[in-house]
Amino acid sequence: MNLDFEYDDNSMICQKYEIICGFRVKLIPQKPDYLPISQEEFVDRTLEAWTQGDKNARVSAVFHGGEREWAALWKDESYSVRGAAACFASEEYQLKLVSDPITQVRDRLAVYGTDRVRLALMERGEDNENVLINIAKYGSASIRRRLVDMAWEQPLVLIKCAPYLPASCVEKLMGHPDTDVRVHAALHGTRDQCSRVLVLPESMDNLAAILMRSCLIDRIHELDEVENAINFGKAITRKNQEMELST
Repeated sequence: MNLDFEYDDNSMICQKYEIICGFRVKLIPQKPDYLPISQEEFVDRTLEAWTQGDKNARVSAVFHGGEREWAALWKDESYSVRGAAACFASEEYQLKLVSDPITQVRDRLAVYGTDRVRLALMERGEDNENVLINIAKYGSASIRRRLVDMAWEQPLVLIKCAPYLPASCVEKLMGHPDTDVRVHAALHGTRDQCSRVLVLPESMDNLAAILMRSCLIDRIHELDEVENAINFGKAITRKNQEMELST
């Protein structure tokens, strides 16, 4: 927990808060001893007051609250409050937010939502590059495969998503008509995939393969080093086992 303090001019006290999902969230204070109510009731009343409070209070209500607070705040006028709901509310409210006009809200859905929420974003026709990249980064393998199909006509998106794609998607990108896409797929693929790009005929259509040749060769060397390290480790293990058996 990342705790900090800020001075509240209205209450003349230092307010504790923590950072959750990038938001500054107030900590619910302890009930004063003089109040003739339980701590549970005090928390409930605090959340009720925060739900009607300023933006920071409403954000805090989203993170500390539950169904009541999410129902009241998921369509708040402040996109910061809606963004908090995108991070922390239940799937029911996250799904309500997939058509939010503010990109930052949908971006948080891509990061913190469920795969069902990510799928809803894609089915809605999400076209923001950052949102799509985060869907690739945080989604499951099946979501990533759907994303490749959906973004097939968006080479720049495919290129930026390549580092997060499973092997089957990388192989599919190797058949993309855009050479840039094939090159960047190979850079996150196997030795064979790099070699297939390196042997492309030199032409203006394959300019990316020419310009990225050294990077592709470096990738092959990197994979060779990994393989050698694994084989060396296996050889050492085998030798140690043989020595143990001989003693």
